[in-house]
Amino acid sequence: MQIYLSNPGLITAAGNDSKAVFDAVCQKKSAIRKIENFYENKSFMLGKIDLNLDEICPKFQSKFANRTNQILFLALMQIENEIKNAIAKFGCERVGVVIGTTVTGVQSNFKAFLNHAKTGEFSGYDLEQNSQGNPANFVRELFGLKSVALGVSSACTSGNKAVIEAARLIKSGVCDAVICGGSDGLDTLTVLGFESLGVLSNERLNPFSINRKGTNLGEGAGVFLLSKDEISGICLLSYHSNSDAFHITQPNPNATMQIKAIKNALNLVNLNEVDYVNLHGTGTNANDIMESVALNSALTNTPCSSSKPIFGHTLGAAGAVELGICFLALQNGILPPQIYDENQISPKINLISEAKNASLKTAMNLSFAFGGDNAVSVIGKI
Repeated sequence: MQIYLSNPGLITAAGNDSKAVFDAVCQKKSAIRKIENFYENKSFMLGKIDLNLDEICPKFQSKFANRTNQILFLALMQIENEIKNAIAKFGCERVGVVIGTTVTGVQSNFKAFLNHAKTGEFSGYDLEQNSQGNPANFVRELFGLKSVALGVSSACTSGNKAVIEAARLIKSGVCDAVICGGSDGLDTLTVLGFESLGVLSNERLNPFSINRKGTNLGEGAGVFLLSKDEISGICLLSYHSNSDAFHITQPNPNATMQIKAIKNALNLVNLNEVDYVNLHGTGTNANDIMESVALNSALTNTPCSSSKPIFGHTLGAAGAVELGICFLALQNGILPPQIYDENQISPKINLISEAKNASLKTAMNLSFAFGGDNAVSVIGKI
């Protein structure tokens, strides 16, 4: 059964729509900058969306009033026509929702916790804001849907796995179409959490370089409509996910299960190679070593790049945003480049240094997460 993808709806620090984001990637225009006093007197290099979201977005119900949903809303509006057409065609009972996130609306409850710490009183807490299903429920209510709505929260594979779960809902016959993707807004809990792990860089991230110093977090959303009927010239060919539970925060340097995930995704559609790979490429010591090993074993010399130096690591949205980059690469016939200093770690991979026109038919999106969680998706032209 073929699963078709709509054009993506994208928003990141690098652009407010899919074209702007892809143009920034191809032109290597990074939006990562130092945000002064992000938390108290702490400053961080971040990919922060430079919009007044409260002015742009409508006022949502209190349980959905958070930055993650505001960002998600702006991505959804880019594919609103495709969504409404699917609802008109299949009915609101046959269109589902799967949204990946890590942050959800947790920041909205910080005041309640702070007040409890200071006064002993616990008021203003909204359990729904902390729910990992909050963005999915928001989308279901936004479009008046009556089918399944699922939240996926598997750290940095969330956005990629949301698309995978959406495809499974269609293949199982539960849905005819599914709104899917990922969204995350920057919040202090996540930024300070990554700081405590010692993996944040005070410079722009530099994936796969011997000079890399860590990652930069970002915010954004990437959304698609998946359908059993053709809606574009690009479809989801295959996917695979697994977990090795190697370590709570670091991947296995031997990349055993990551290699297996890549090869299984290829084998499902009888492919030995793809034309482009969008890398997870966080710029951290552990990820880049593992990913270099995985690429050299499974897809030697395949053109590849990480988009994170442009807009940062968007966490639960990353897999969906970067799948959007894969889609636009196929659609435009352009190999998207990566900003890096060309002092590669070993084993070396075929990183794209400048945007190149190319005849592209297939692309692979890689996502790797805490706990050894891995997700691979392959898309292709019909």
